[in-house]
Amino acid sequence: MQRISALWHESPLKIVSALFVLSLAAMMAVASGASFTSTTANAGNIVTAGTMSHSNSKPGAILNVSGLKPGASQSGTVDITNTGDGAGVFSLSKSGVVNSDATNPLASKLDLVIEDLGPPAAPIAPSVEYTGKLGAMGTTALATFAPGAAHRYKFTVTFPDGGIPSGPTTDDNAYKGDNVTVDYNWESVSN
Repeated sequence: MQRISALWHESPLKIVSALFVLSLAAMMAVASGASFTSTTANAGNIVTAGTMSHSNSKPGAILNVSGLKPGASQSGTVDITNTGDGAGVFSLSKSGVVNSDATNPLASKLDLVIEDLGPPAAPIAPSVEYTGKLGAMGTTALATFAPGAAHRYKFTVTFPDGGIPSGPTTDDNAYKGDNVTVDYNWESVSN
């Protein structure tokens, strides 16, 4: 004990340092004990959002009709394909209707029938999606397309004969030389 007391009087810093080192060694021995550990990692996880898109075989006009006479019809077709990652609910609407004669709008005279003919490679019995006046069409709900599915749509426009065949004039004369333009818009929404 006298020896420790003498060391303490000579160099208290050496004794404090030695005690600190001994305490630290003791803590490390206790802390490293008999524990088992294991770790794994799952690196590089990626999440990508899906897409909803479709293709249109005719980016221009489906119908390009000229010289349509009362009682006559003309048709055009378009293929719409779901090119997205998932199923899509499709719809069709019209916009941009412009009649050359606002007094007698040709869009309210012409009849329009839109039919779904099914897949272009394996047509089915037509399903009528819209029938009515060209100018009266609103938004028409179509089918739900699986990814990669395609449907062919047939548009038929008819100029109904409103005249009296034996008379010198007809109600149809009001539409002579008139024209109408209309845009058709396809929309797909993920299901």
